[in-house]
Amino acid sequence: MFSDEDTTLVHAVQKQYASLNLKLPTGTFTILAAIALISSDSLSIQPKIIGLATGCKCLPKDKLPLQGEAMHDSHAEVLARRCAIRWLIEEIGRAASGGSHWHSAWITKMADDRYRLKDGVYMIMYISTLPCGDASMRFLATFQDEEMAALKDSAVFPPLAPNVASRGRDNYSLFGVLRTKPGRADSPQTLSLSCSDKIARWNVLGIQGALGSAFFHPIYLKKIIIGEVPLDLHDVVKADCERAFWGRLQEIDGLPEGYKLSRPEVQFTSVGFIHSRSAQEHSSPAQRSCNESMTWVADSASPHEVLINGLKRGVSPKHRYKTIFWPRLSKVSLFHLYRRTQSIENPPLESDIITYYQAKESMTQYQMAKNCLLGEGRPFSGWIRSGARWENFGTSSDNGQQSTDITN
Repeated sequence: MFSDEDTTLVHAVQKQYASLNLKLPTGTFTILAAIALISSDSLSIQPKIIGLATGCKCLPKDKLPLQGEAMHDSHAEVLARRCAIRWLIEEIGRAASGGSHWHSAWITKMADDRYRLKDGVYMIMYISTLPCGDASMRFLATFQDEEMAALKDSAVFPPLAPNVASRGRDNYSLFGVLRTKPGRADSPQTLSLSCSDKIARWNVLGIQGALGSAFFHPIYLKKIIIGEVPLDLHDVVKADCERAFWGRLQEIDGLPEGYKLSRPEVQFTSVGFIHSRSAQEHSSPAQRSCNESMTWVADSASPHEVLINGLKRGVSPKHRYKTIFWPRLSKVSLFHLYRRTQSIENPPLESDIITYYQAKESMTQYQMAKNCLLGEGRPFSGWIRSGARWENFGTSSDNGQQSTDITN
């Protein structure tokens, strides 16, 4: 029912999390996610957790940073994926600095000077509970009390156009639709799509993202392991996850070479997470999601950070634009890493690539694949894009001021 391999990996993730000693405020819970690499040569190469994160928050639309210095979306799944991107790009740097005698156990360089995972290496994601959005709608409805169910049944929402994302859990009886965060109707609006939607997007465009595609062929998840799903709901939830993660994208076509619709295996684990909502309810009756997020990147010079409001904890507003205070997973930090790695791999840098937005748009094949998914008349045409307004920055720090706040 639960494979020994999956259980061993989840225990390893929990052990790594415990080693970071994150202390949650009383009465709060969080979600844990991690990405690991697994080799088919498991006798000589142990599984490697490359990124781990916790979090349940995202920034409201009117608080998004203009200089890329704060995280838009601090949900655990999104942060774990950004951890993986950072690890992958840093692994190229380790290979370059290690000389001819150092070889990565996980990635290999191709004839076109881009990298891919080695033969027999697979990427797996673990999430301590079901991701928000389409994958969890029926699951959440199962645990509603009768009063809330009746209230939702009586609610009247305007018809949802095919190219529009639903607000949180509005239109909760509709399946297969894009949904924004957060689920709560009383929270400020965001531009962040649900984790179910983002996982589906990664299953077409790859984990590596636009900047990562400068160095990597598309990298797809092989398996997603999910916790806190009761045994009697496995069949229902698995069907919902498969629909949410890839089933609703079956009609996608025209993808450029190397891109595909990936269909990761969905599995469940009985291993609990110590700081989950259900675990915390045993010790404290008042439950709210933790405002803080944590990120950890394997083999990194500064692997561990705690974030709040999308920024490093303890950083004052006047210092947030300084390079040393950028979160290592922020857009501006990853852009800085991209430019540094680009100078190692393909010098000199393109003189016309000045901003983060321009760099992303210059990834032609990735943008073609993205248009197949998000373009007009395409499966995710209702995707809300942040666009140039929030991505028109370079790698130098800025002295501007902008406040941030969080939403559930």
